[in-house]
Amino acid sequence: MNCTILLLAGGQSSRMGMNKALLKIGEAVNIQRVANVFKKVTENILVVTNSPEEYHFLELPFIPDIYIGQGPLGGLHAGMSSSETELQVLSACDMPFVNDQAVNEMLSFYESDFDAIIPEINGTLQPLFAVYHKRCLPLLTECLEKKELKMKLFLEKIRVKVIKETDFSLYHEDPERFRLLFFNMNTMEDYEEAKHIYQTEIVRKEGTP
Repeated sequence: MNCTILLLAGGQSSRMGMNKALLKIGEAVNIQRVANVFKKVTENILVVTNSPEEYHFLELPFIPDIYIGQGPLGGLHAGMSSSETELQVLSACDMPFVNDQAVNEMLSFYESDFDAIIPEINGTLQPLFAVYHKRCLPLLTECLEKKELKMKLFLEKIRVKVIKETDFSLYHEDPERFRLLFFNMNTMEDYEEAKHIYQTEIVRKEGTP
């Protein structure tokens, strides 16, 4: 299914104390690892950032925020405004173990009656790893104009299809790999755990360099 990946590379990384997108896991920095996975899904990848000079090595198109400093909603708006496809897969850059199979599965759940496909994992919605239709853009703009910046408020305005972990075939095929899919890095402790996971689980199982 034709889509555009919107890779959010913004954020202050205040709890991390440094740019988590550029932290190394294995031989690659985090955002490069994530981008490489998404390239298996589509050639349409937009990096949403106001600091493109930090990410030239990705050799991908950069999109600046239109509404500066408005968090993930601002990033989704910028990416969606520039995208040329109806469907967008939004992803934060701090999820080092994203999986192309899971992305394709999310896209497969799309139905025209819905504006978004949002996973709910262990009872928690995951709107920063989800599918959005471009028809959401006017309501998204409305939220930003009104300074309603909580993702929850935006989701209440659109038609959301919620999918559970058990809807993913990966959950049944490889529960451990699925568990890692929604791991994100917010602190240095998370980063250390991610490096440990990479060495003990990813490299051991797959021989990934």
